[in-house]
Amino acid sequence: MTVMSVTLIIGLAMTGAAVIMILMDTHETSLREYAVLGLFCAILTMISYYVELQTPGLAAKIDAVKFGYIGKVFVNPLLLMLAVRFYEVKVPKLWQTFIYLVPIITLYLVFTCERSGLYYQDISLGPDGLLLVIPGPAYHAYVAYNTLLAMIHISFCLYQRPRLRRREKNNNTILILANIIPFLSLMVYLAGWTKGFDISTIGIMVGALCVTFSIFRYGLLNKEGMLQNMATGLIFLDGDNRLIYANRKAVQIIPALGTPLVRTHKLDLKQLCSEEFASIQVGSASYQRKITEWSNGEGHNGKLLTFDDITEIRARLNRDAMTGLLNHASFYPMLDDAMAESKRTKQPYCVSIADINSFKLINDTYGHSNGDIVLTTLADTLYQTCGQHGDVFRYGGEEFAVIFHCGYQQAEEIMQYALDEFSAISYEFMDEMVSFSYGTAEYDSHETSVDLFDRADQLMYKRKKAFHDQERAAQADT
Repeated sequence: MTVMSVTLIIGLAMTGAAVIMILMDTHETSLREYAVLGLFCAILTMISYYVELQTPGLAAKIDAVKFGYIGKVFVNPLLLMLAVRFYEVKVPKLWQTFIYLVPIITLYLVFTCERSGLYYQDISLGPDGLLLVIPGPAYHAYVAYNTLLAMIHISFCLYQRPRLRRREKNNNTILILANIIPFLSLMVYLAGWTKGFDISTIGIMVGALCVTFSIFRYGLLNKEGMLQNMATGLIFLDGDNRLIYANRKAVQIIPALGTPLVRTHKLDLKQLCSEEFASIQVGSASYQRKITEWSNGEGHNGKLLTFDDITEIRARLNRDAMTGLLNHASFYPMLDDAMAESKRTKQPYCVSIADINSFKLINDTYGHSNGDIVLTTLADTLYQTCGQHGDVFRYGGEEFAVIFHCGYQQAEEIMQYALDEFSAISYEFMDEMVSFSYGTAEYDSHETSVDLFDRADQLMYKRKKAFHDQERAAQADT
């Protein structure tokens, strides 16, 4: 019994030190809450077992058991959630509720064990002063629940294992042992090999010490794993611009970093610091690079390259705040891409320019707020009629542009349909209908994007001039 007490004190000291280390760790991580709570529950269990060993009398020992169960019932659920968070897997709220509901019911049954035989059919003192218990049906149900959690936890860790690196596999092994040792100790007790003494608390202590070892050996459950799972790409270069470390995201952005040529032959990666890599486009995602100098106390130095995802920021910068359409800043880059695509695939591309007729008169007569209504109405109309055939832009002011992925004739028909739709819209603040003039030019595979835009713009102004000439002629007749 003395040896057991000393073992518990050592386990308590190490587990408590691990909790302090986690709380003092400056890295923000969702693992912290589960690691601290799980180890704290293990501490409660160990304290209760120590009290049970040292306290005489049946009633006092039963109270110690009840105290220990406050931690004991939550160890397995918290250990499972720790593994789930470590591998960044989301668990539905319903399943999380079920995981914690069973321990709460178990706690109630343990605290009422003197009045009901559901959890313990009988509790007595053994010849050496330890409790001897005869399990009840609820106890076996709780064991089945813990067995299920243990199987899920172990299977989950084994499923994750093939994709892990060597150091991550060490933590994976520790997470498996932290669960399987308490489970095996419970099975040994149920098999009757301990002559009625419940040694599952010892198993929980050893499991807690496994997690404690991981924290002492690798930090808060492997900080390298945290770096690997970051959404920011991290590349560490030494003073000679050779690769020291690249996390998983960096390899996704620049796949060459994962090749043996770069990792084993220590190639000079100075090019990554050039203007060419200041921003990188990977599919629809955009990344911006930052370079920071680093050094350590051993005289080593180099560069840290971070690649931050700016896709959402860039998307907002490329959108017009009022209409939600693509803006002027994104027009020419997208037009250049369309022209390059046309050269490669021989697919026709067109540019159409639309300008609201007499828009200055609308602003001067009805106010700019009503003028904004007209602008957003045209934006909606163009997006609804032209959006499925190309990209729609607010080029500036009352001028809009469309890059059509089709030939001239189809683009003209679509724009005429958009004009008919827009001209039929009525407004509460004025009786007149509003229209726009447009011009369309098809890319001829030789001109620049500015030349193509100017051709469409000139055609638009010809129609606008014809519209105003007709309007003036009508006013002269009246």
